[in-house]
Amino acid sequence: MTEQALIGLYCCAQTLIPSLFPFMVLSEFLSEYGVFDKLAFVFSPLCTKVLKLPPVAGGAVIMSMVGGFPVGSACCARLYSKGSLTQKQACRMLRFTVGAGPAFVIFAVGQNMLKSVNTGVILYISQVLSQLTIAVLGGLLSKERIVKNSYTKKSKICFSDALIQSCFKSSDSIIKLCAVVVLFSALMGVLLDTGFIGLITRLLNLLFIPKPIADSLLFALTEVTSACRESAKNGTPLEFIAFAIGFGGLSVHFQIFSLLTELDFSKLDFMLHRLLSGVLCAVYTFAITLFFPIEAKPAISLSAPSEIAFSSSTFAGSTALIICCVVFVISIRSKKKNNTISKITYNIKRSKAK
Repeated sequence: MTEQALIGLYCCAQTLIPSLFPFMVLSEFLSEYGVFDKLAFVFSPLCTKVLKLPPVAGGAVIMSMVGGFPVGSACCARLYSKGSLTQKQACRMLRFTVGAGPAFVIFAVGQNMLKSVNTGVILYISQVLSQLTIAVLGGLLSKERIVKNSYTKKSKICFSDALIQSCFKSSDSIIKLCAVVVLFSALMGVLLDTGFIGLITRLLNLLFIPKPIADSLLFALTEVTSACRESAKNGTPLEFIAFAIGFGGLSVHFQIFSLLTELDFSKLDFMLHRLLSGVLCAVYTFAITLFFPIEAKPAISLSAPSEIAFSSSTFAGSTALIICCVVFVISIRSKKKNNTISKITYNIKRSKAK
């Protein structure tokens, strides 16, 4: 169990944090600064006519495709609590607003695990196509009448405040994500030590399931990062990695359930659509690779290193360091400026009172 927990920490330090954090900050900044709201307003006709959803739902759809787990579901919960979505609309949106962000799929999985950015791009496109397929089919089958609620702009926030809040929220998200990865890595370590995974693997082999898939199946059902890492190590087909990304894993599902306490939805329906999303993602990956064949190269070892080297020499790590420095400088200058203005205003009022 200890070794698997160390492997989870190593994966977070070498793969998740350098690859995800800069782009999570960027995604949060675009949301805080109102860029996604403007895009949602632009695509509102498509949202109402094709997806049969109110215009304000466009922002949640976009965030689900670029923000990663579980941003889209959190947006659905927020819209439902504000009364912008009905219960049926919110439940239908949960079927296609669960997805990994481009930073995780393209850079963490594609570049770092499979050593191929092009492979990551194919996986990400497949996931987006599977989300859109479920969304469009749901819109076609929906008979609910759409009430076009008015588009409300968010209150204007200054650049420095948006950047600071984005940095803080991304830091909180990356810590939670790493905690889940370590927890489920330790859990899989317990299952490995007790021989449970070996027993399941042998049973799957008796069902003529290939050994690489059998070795990675339990990881795919529990935690998506470990699933992609194990699949890359075991040399499983790319379609299986696509299925793991589309399904998301139980760890992501539990995070989403904790966000949706106010919404009464069917967990069975949710799980079935996660399975459907995984299957569609695998099918789209297979179809794309027929025209753009790419050989994924395994790059991750399950052996926990004796020493973990923390480095900011990568592009993503350097970007994260620069962003943190800029945020720090801007926040200090903003505070000094506000304090100076407050003192001047106080002195003017005091002189007038005299």
